[in-house]
Amino acid sequence: MVRSLFHALVVTSLVGCGSGEVLLPVPGAETEADEEVGDGEAEGETEAEEDGDADEADGDGADGEGDAPVENDGTDSPDDGVTGAGIMLDPEPIGPSSDIVDVSGGDFQVGEAPASSGAAAVPVILGVTAPPAVTNGGSATLLITLAAPVEAPTFVVSLAGDSGFHTVAGTDSNGDGVYEIDVQVSGDAAQPSLVLSVAATDAAGNVGEYHEVTLELVQSGVGDVKITLSFDRTHDLDLHVFEPMGEEISFMNRASANGGQLDLDSGANCDATTGLSENVFWPRAQAPTGAYRVMVHNYAECSEGDIAYSVRIAHDDQIKTYRGTFASGSAGTVAEVATFTR
Repeated sequence: MVRSLFHALVVTSLVGCGSGEVLLPVPGAETEADEEVGDGEAEGETEAEEDGDADEADGDGADGEGDAPVENDGTDSPDDGVTGAGIMLDPEPIGPSSDIVDVSGGDFQVGEAPASSGAAAVPVILGVTAPPAVTNGGSATLLITLAAPVEAPTFVVSLAGDSGFHTVAGTDSNGDGVYEIDVQVSGDAAQPSLVLSVAATDAAGNVGEYHEVTLELVQSGVGDVKITLSFDRTHDLDLHVFEPMGEEISFMNRASANGGQLDLDSGANCDATTGLSENVFWPRAQAPTGAYRVMVHNYAECSEGDIAYSVRIAHDDQIKTYRGTFASGSAGTVAEVATFTR
């Protein structure tokens, strides 16, 4: 009964979508994508190199500043095989980058993070919170509360044991005075936990007091293809991946004949779980070639309010992260996140 219901929802979301047409998310879930390249994915891989698709998609091949989301009308798909509504591609990182974490929209600098200066003009952080855990290849949102609102505050984010630190502008997406910083974890990350320190800065470059948060790192599988769903609180979201020959991998079918596996499942029946992530992967030399489809099912709401999620798709030295939100009250809907070809 559950499987039939899900497939009925999927069929409804795909009505009118033929070959080459854009697969739009179901109402109640909006999805966009940003390119994240350069953290390496599995054993033996070097830093991912972009093959030029991002430059073609964003239209200028320069620094990406001022780029609008690419509106794909279904007549022309990106060369990398990924389709979706309102895809936004970031350019390939220029200069150094961390091998462990990436801070969305941030700049990475090699060396020790700057020390606190004690300057009175620096915005005061009252607290920093984060999910209790994250998986390798997953993402986590840091929430920073300041003593007083600041327009476009800038923060230093450093990871214990990393080769450098990030600087990034915090965003207040819902206007509640709490600033968000999105942290993406490399698929190769293997340490037991991530210890992150966050400090505010002022226009003169002075740095305030650091606040520390620790996230447990829940290990999940890596290989030819790794698809990771992350969300920001206990919620029953389900990851569904369709292989090129049509076999579906999800909580209803955790392993495929081709070796694909759902090895991390979170939030079932609204039970609290550590990772707040789901992960599907194919071991080395086992992922079939062809077109894959990735969906997220908002199976059940565990609390009131919108639920934000991200889906990171890593294959063949390409990494893309799609972000979206299911509106409160939209349980039962399905987001068609992306298709990709390998």
